[in-house]
Amino acid sequence: MKRNIIHNYILIGAALLVTVICVSSCKKNDVNPSETFDIKVVNASETSGPQSFTLVDKVLVTGGLNFTDASDYITTNSGTRLVEQFKNTNGSLTASGEIWTDNGKRFTVYLVGEGSKARVKEFEDKLTIPPSGMARVKFLHLSDGAPSVVNIKNANGDNLVTTLSEDTDSGYSNVAPGTLSIRIYGVASRNNIGNFDITDLQAGKIYSIYLTGSGDNNLSVHKVLHN
Repeated sequence: MKRNIIHNYILIGAALLVTVICVSSCKKNDVNPSETFDIKVVNASETSGPQSFTLVDKVLVTGGLNFTDASDYITTNSGTRLVEQFKNTNGSLTASGEIWTDNGKRFTVYLVGEGSKARVKEFEDKLTIPPSGMARVKFLHLSDGAPSVVNIKNANGDNLVTTLSEDTDSGYSNVAPGTLSIRIYGVASRNNIGNFDITDLQAGKIYSIYLTGSGDNNLSVHKVLHN
């Protein structure tokens, strides 16, 4: 009998522990007031118009963030399930998301997609300086108009990135400074969907290069400088 009672108490205790953990992890805007992280904000939505950006009800970018614009890194408190909001000039919501981050980390947040497909995507930045005489790049697939999975090749046809899925990044590669010419192909179709030149890459600098556009006729590639 005592064994059954003890067993029941153990089960109740475990259930309570799970509940506490769930409530803690499910809480929105769980801010850590003693820790900070850095956030950069980018408008990668061609038809969105100028945007402001709010994190945990605090305005970090006050309007005027146009397509391809990027803010500087902004230091603010870290935490879990921090609510992000892009808003247009009349204050109406364009898209919202949540970010989970820890002390000392750096993220870039993008407004992606158009109309009902507008969304917020976050990518952690690793700002290790590239080797001497090189630039460092990573590629982001943020286009609803491109195939859902793409390969990226250089002008010689060599693979730079393989099987890059929509709303993901590639990780970093070191490239020569100057102009990087790329060719993008759909993985399933193997069709070339566009050729682009990324100009003015500088040695010692770190970039994100993102593909955006809602259709074949407006695919474009842009870069974000991180240091």
